[in-house]
Amino acid sequence: MTLVNAPDAIVIRTGVVPDDVELCAEIWVRALESRDGTVEVEAMGRRVRSAFQNPIIRFAVITSGRTGFALVESGRPDPTEALLHFLAVHPDGAGSGVGTALIADAVAHARLGGFQSLTLEVRTNNVRAIDVYTRAGFVPFGGEIPHPLGGYPMQSYRLALN
Repeated sequence: MTLVNAPDAIVIRTGVVPDDVELCAEIWVRALESRDGTVEVEAMGRRVRSAFQNPIIRFAVITSGRTGFALVESGRPDPTEALLHFLAVHPDGAGSGVGTALIADAVAHARLGGFQSLTLEVRTNNVRAIDVYTRAGFVPFGGEIPHPLGGYPMQSYRLALN
């Protein structure tokens, strides 16, 4: 998929496991460092790497100009629900449309997979990400939940796909 809405085209390709996994772990860690200042590099890298053992619906990577990735999984308690487990943009690409392009790609692939909804979890203080998700049509549901590693508050968001 190629999206052209800026001077540089955003080219999304299918990620390759295991070849692209280390790149994605690095993007995730750099994005968290940019947002939070510090991050437990090994723990966060392991967390990303372990997600690639789950049933994958779509693994999308952007490496043209800017870098980012998204990982959409199945295997949820509700089999009609897909999970946007990871979405990250390298700090050098923040604000360039990469995140929006990855969300559109994730939504399209979840629909193609026959899922009725796409969910995600985001830190409640991650205003930039929440803005991108809500502009894409995601709405909050349920109460706050603690992050499995850091304990900070997370909020679930859902997009109906039908």
